[in-house]
Amino acid sequence: MRIRDILRKECIIPYMGARTKREAIGELVGVLEVCGLIRDKREVEGVILERERLGSTGIGEGVAIPHGKMKGLTEILISFGRSKEGVDFDAVDRLPVHIFFLLIVPEECLTLHLRMLSRISRLLRRTHFKERLMELDSAEEIYGAISSEEEGIPE
Repeated sequence: MRIRDILRKECIIPYMGARTKREAIGELVGVLEVCGLIRDKREVEGVILERERLGSTGIGEGVAIPHGKMKGLTEILISFGRSKEGVDFDAVDRLPVHIFFLLIVPEECLTLHLRMLSRISRLLRRTHFKERLMELDSAEEIYGAISSEEEGIPE
């Protein structure tokens, strides 16, 4: 399964306004609510924040992949956000985070959860790709860049 098969253009935030970790998670979950993919924003935020208490999902080099597993969910959900200013997300390298992928999966889908996290991580290890994401202007352009870059990652 590929990111582009799950991520909807409407769930891409090209210009996040968040300044804090909690605000960033709120924006990334909020777009899922606006798209009609979740019913209870607070419940989803709670799942993500609980995971964050175990350790920050700010993996360094300007990237965070907040994620969690949720009971009652029937499909994998992904949102993407970009912050030009950067967000203090308690990243492992203590640098601001600019690129976010939020991933929520059904509780029973552990293998798929790990595969998607791995896929996103491999994509974001590519410095040229992260630089390109920071230069684009619209959700359509960002989706196109993700889709084309993903072609180079085997399933």
